Amino acid sequence: MMKALKREAYWLGRSVMMSLLVNLFIESASRKSIFAAVGYLVLHPVIFLLNGLIILLPYMLVFLTRRRYFVMAAVSMVWCCAGVVNGFLLTFRTTPFTAADLRLIKYALNMLTMYMTWWQIILAAAGIIGAVLACVWCYRKAPVIEKGLNLPVKVAVAAASLVVVIGTVSLAMGTGVLAIHFVDIGQAFRSYGFPYCFSVSLFHTGISKPKTYDVETMPQIEKELSGEQAYTSIQGQKPNVIMLQLESFFDPFQYRNYEFQNDPVPFFRYLKDKYPSGYLSVPSVGAGTANTEFECITAMNLDFFGPGEYPYKTVLQKTSCESVAFDLKKLGYGAHAIHNNEGTFYDRHKVFSQLGFDTFTPIEYMYNVERNPTGWCKDKILIGEIEKNLNSTDGPDFIYTISVQGHGAYPDFEYYCSQVSEMDQFIQNLVFALNRRKEPTVLIMYGDHLPGFSWEAADMKNNSLFQTQYVVWNNLGLPIVHRTVEAYQLASYVLEMLDIHEGTMVRYHQGYLTGQIGDKQQYLDGMKLLEYDILYGKHDIYEGNSPFQATNLHMGIDPIEVTKVVYEEPDLLIFGENFNEYSKVFLGDKQLETTYVWPELILVRDVARDTYRKEKDTLSVKQVGKDKVPLGEAQIRLP
Repeated sequence: MMKALKREAYWLGRSVMMSLLVNLFIESASRKSIFAAVGYLVLHPVIFLLNGLIILLPYMLVFLTRRRYFVMAAVSMVWCCAGVVNGFLLTFRTTPFTAADLRLIKYALNMLTMYMTWWQIILAAAGIIGAVLACVWCYRKAPVIEKGLNLPVKVAVAAASLVVVIGTVSLAMGTGVLAIHFVDIGQAFRSYGFPYCFSVSLFHTGISKPKTYDVETMPQIEKELSGEQAYTSIQGQKPNVIMLQLESFFDPFQYRNYEFQNDPVPFFRYLKDKYPSGYLSVPSVGAGTANTEFECITAMNLDFFGPGEYPYKTVLQKTSCESVAFDLKKLGYGAHAIHNNEGTFYDRHKVFSQLGFDTFTPIEYMYNVERNPTGWCKDKILIGEIEKNLNSTDGPDFIYTISVQGHGAYPDFEYYCSQVSEMDQFIQNLVFALNRRKEPTVLIMYGDHLPGFSWEAADMKNNSLFQTQYVVWNNLGLPIVHRTVEAYQLASYVLEMLDIHEGTMVRYHQGYLTGQIGDKQQYLDGMKLLEYDILYGKHDIYEGNSPFQATNLHMGIDPIEVTKVVYEEPDLLIFGENFNEYSKVFLGDKQLETTYVWPELILVRDVARDTYRKEKDTLSVKQVGKDKVPLGEAQIRLP
């Protein structure tokens, strides 16, 4: 018995030592230096040890098996791989690896070649294969320990270790040694370590129920939401409202350490002086486009959600949410979304229906696409798409447009500046095009986050990595005011200028922005109550029933139609309208290899006559992007 206990103590000590070594490796990968990792250990020994305890937890499985070498190898491999991934993401996007990223794996695989060379991909794949083979070898060849303590005793040892670890970490969280809520997720990972922060992001999702949430608190908030629903007009016309989210766009002159021979963004700088503008506080840096997007569309604050969470991938998968789109539709607006990238990215093809949009035009429904040197679609294509959307309705329109040209990875900062320079020209051409239409229009332009360079806050003139800039171009003569606002306040702020006060979150933010809610903490507390009630609660603010239901989202503006089908053995010719390189022919559920010829013709070669005869009644043409998800089906208009 004593011998068995000594052996278990030996394995416990071995597990503790391994967890500390793995933690040192993780910090080295995250900080890109073994010396930086050692410095972190010396300066923050308690936090380092606490992270070691978290890493230790899965090592407790060694007490439940005789294949202990295999378990230790497998657990070590998983932790080390997570550390390497974190280091990789920090290199290319500044934002650390969180549990939310696990929901984005399929998108990451599609973009891998844009961030890594093929040799790097091959080396990474070889490393993963090598690690897996090492684990397999350990399983088959490593020693199997002799039978010792009975199972109940082993379980007791593992359970006791588990209680100690969880209790210690919980105590550290309760006393403030480890933070529970992260305002700056990047800084949190640097301060509190990858294992702890990743674990928090894994188990903390959604909005926790506020302690004050009950029906008695909502009437007070309803008083703060009072306001008339009015709007600014020109000759009786409501203005078009266009929000343009510019990928990784900011004024390079904000970067202290770079000298320019030429101004990359002269037109944007001109607009900042002549129209309402200011800094925009955003929830992420280097990545996280969908989260800035979420705040701007819903007027909800992401600080109340789990760290690194993407609501597009969690609550909005099945839950509709009040949004600016829903709000403006009450005033007779059409609601459209446009994005010159794949429609399935961040599940926008699903989520935009939950947010009230009527149409969504992704790149799969665009024509004459021109790409930049790193493979992203150039933004100038969006001008025509915005005008198509404006022309598609007789009344005013709300158009949410998401650009992509400024996306990383960047070979260097000069390359990035060349891209924002082209984006600046796109902005100019868009403004000129909108001005020529002679329709009352408001164009809200802003960067979703700073680009993914290894910058510090002190490198920026505004001393922040979580601020971009916005401009509100308009032909309404709105007063020129320069003000810093949060991303979740932006739409409410502009709608206040237009005398539009429709929407729960909109009116709430307007109450704070106009000074009706004077206390900031009261404002934040009320905001959390509203967000919880709308997304997770009893919908008390709507008297128990949410009036917002998912729309039947229509893909694209130009209808894709099939007008004629010709079988010329062995080829199948499909004639129609508005085809592009994303148009794919299906017979039944089977996608066929399709060749795009021109907008009126696509064809499939080598189709067996028997196959065509059997499946011709199931013929369809669908728009399919990189991830092979059909986004819509062409209308078949045959004589």
